[in-house]
Amino acid sequence: MAKKKKTKNFNFLRFIIFLFVIVVAFFSFKTNFKEGIHINEDTKQKEIDRKKEEQRKLALYNDCLNLKYKSNEENNNEDPNLGLGGGYTTSNDQDNIEYLEEDTEDILNIKKEIDEYIKSNNYRVSVYYEDLTNGFIYTYDPDKPYYGCSLIKLVDALYLINKATLGEINLDEVKLTYKSKYRADYSTGMSKHKIGDEVSLRDLISYAITYSDNTAHLMLIDYIGVNNLKEYGKSLGGKYILSGWDLFGLQTASDTNQYLKEAYRVITTNKDYGEFLKNIMDNNDRNAFNTEDIKIYHKYGSYDINFHDIGLSLEEYPYAISIFTLHERSNYDEIIKGIHAKIRKLHDKYHTNREQICHKKVYEKDNND
Repeated sequence: MAKKKKTKNFNFLRFIIFLFVIVVAFFSFKTNFKEGIHINEDTKQKEIDRKKEEQRKLALYNDCLNLKYKSNEENNNEDPNLGLGGGYTTSNDQDNIEYLEEDTEDILNIKKEIDEYIKSNNYRVSVYYEDLTNGFIYTYDPDKPYYGCSLIKLVDALYLINKATLGEINLDEVKLTYKSKYRADYSTGMSKHKIGDEVSLRDLISYAITYSDNTAHLMLIDYIGVNNLKEYGKSLGGKYILSGWDLFGLQTASDTNQYLKEAYRVITTNKDYGEFLKNIMDNNDRNAFNTEDIKIYHKYGSYDINFHDIGLSLEEYPYAISIFTLHERSNYDEIIKGIHAKIRKLHDKYHTNREQICHKKVYEKDNND
């Protein structure tokens, strides 16, 4: 009998130990589970905070890239007590980014290189390049007036697109009568029409830009009115528009770059007519800019010794460029391509520098503190 009692006691003890282990395991699991939830929530919050910080810095970086260009002289003349002064603060962040030291030695050297290239080759040219993201520029004799030739046709197009955007005209419904007084040489587009035909404003604009059609221009300017076109060009910043002795007039590289900036605005923001303007500027009709690697949406002008080409690059960092020459009877194509290649070198180096500067100011700032 004593043996059975001992066995019972032993089993009871085992039961108590088993129960104790279960209780301990339960409370341990409960505690670890709560801690696990806490750790998991903490990890999630850290990940959320990390992503927010990444987004904040990316916004700062992009804002920095889009800062308006100022020469070092302009930056040094800023009064630091005037709000932003020579510095920069984002609208949604208090981190201050000092002004960008952009006229670095290498940038200035490339500008000098372009100057010397033009002078050493005795090129009779004017140049106006402007980066459309921030206003960085290079110019060479930009205010010298030239006979503008067919460059005025871009202003025809912009004027009529502006009127159509305002709802004042319909480019498809308004049609002009082709009269004999308008017939002119170099009118590829209008060659498909005969005297008396009704031609829409849209088609006339297309001919004037795509083929540089002179008949189309004469019909358009008669419809627009010389004074109206002059006033419109001046409103865009042009100074010499239609000054001269005929319906083509004088132009400067400074003038045409103002028109190109308006063309860029239309192409990038006007949902009704932006694609239309882009398509008609996308042509190889005497395009002195285009190569296998470079695409420029352009308008050229040519007469006697004058050959000019103006256009837009719509790449990641878009720019406008106007090159005027007095080399129509020689190697104007080679001259424009050579100058443009050096402008591209300047453009690429400028943006490489800016990317490095902005990356350092945003992403390396904490490491330097």
